[in-house]
Amino acid sequence: MTAVFTKLGISPTPVILAPLAGVSDHPFRRICTRLGADLTYVEMLSATALLRNSERTLNMMERHPNERILGVQITGSSPGDISEAIAKLDTFNFDTIDINMGCPVRKVVNTGCGSALLKDSKNVFEVVRLSRQATKKPLSVKIRLGWDRNSMNAIDVALAAQEGGADWLTVHGRCRSDDYQTPVDLNFIQKLSKALTIPVIGNGNLFGMDDVKYMHERTGVSGTMISRGALGNPWVFMQAKKPEFLAPTVQDWFAVVSQHLAWQREAYEDKPMGALCMRKHLLWYTKGFVGSKKVREKINTLHTINEIQVLLGEFAESLLKSGVTRRDTGLFDQGEGRFAWDPKWDMDREHDRGVNE
Repeated sequence: MTAVFTKLGISPTPVILAPLAGVSDHPFRRICTRLGADLTYVEMLSATALLRNSERTLNMMERHPNERILGVQITGSSPGDISEAIAKLDTFNFDTIDINMGCPVRKVVNTGCGSALLKDSKNVFEVVRLSRQATKKPLSVKIRLGWDRNSMNAIDVALAAQEGGADWLTVHGRCRSDDYQTPVDLNFIQKLSKALTIPVIGNGNLFGMDDVKYMHERTGVSGTMISRGALGNPWVFMQAKKPEFLAPTVQDWFAVVSQHLAWQREAYEDKPMGALCMRKHLLWYTKGFVGSKKVREKINTLHTINEIQVLLGEFAESLLKSGVTRRDTGLFDQGEGRFAWDPKWDMDREHDRGVNE
């Protein structure tokens, strides 16, 4: 059942980094891989933009030479557009291709893409059938439980994707209409997992080893995909695999952030754009430390990676002098199953991505 993962050269029970809009560039992907992610993806691509040879889309597809394995995710509004885009992606250096049928963003679903595809399981079959013909690479589909609570048709959609030729399926345990406060429906994921013969990857509210273990036990999924849980905490992949792994020490934290900065400089040189793109990561990385608010305020005034590196070095030194040895695990609210301060939720609301409607 999980032979497709073995063929890809990854764990048969993989822990995967989700494609994250505005986040999943190759410096971040490499950090997550270094800390245990079995598979990462570039940001979700638009089939329309790809077929029009959008320069921005082509730039998003850049793969670093040191990335051993990399996936790409596409969404579109019709079987023809999606399969044509996948035929084009088949010529690029990606190891696996995913079709997004779960994105809840308003500007995406309003064009018939993402979660809008969930409304018609017959159309899902046609999308996957034509896409399967367009590539011999491993092909997967990412869905939600349904458009809303009155149309939770994920099992019909999943069976259609399986019949169409998908190699595995990832399911986020909420409907498109749900916000992040709605609990992930593990019972539904379990039913879906039992209904399919292809592997199922579980997604939603995964912030550490306990969450990953519980999802496996409750649902029987073959693997997990982490999204919000990786923001500011790429150690989550290590935590998901090694129960003995503790919160990172200050020294470990600084080493990883410094490596991220170095790879960011490599990707963007020391242009202001590199620092601007890194700011959100640094706001997430510094959360959970005493005195981090002042550091975050200062980060937003800096324009080069070199300046940021100096500031974070001084911050790490001050933490050690004050007796802080590890990052505060109180960053996570395990009772609620999510960040006490949720960076993805804040980011999605700011960019009108359809949460908390």
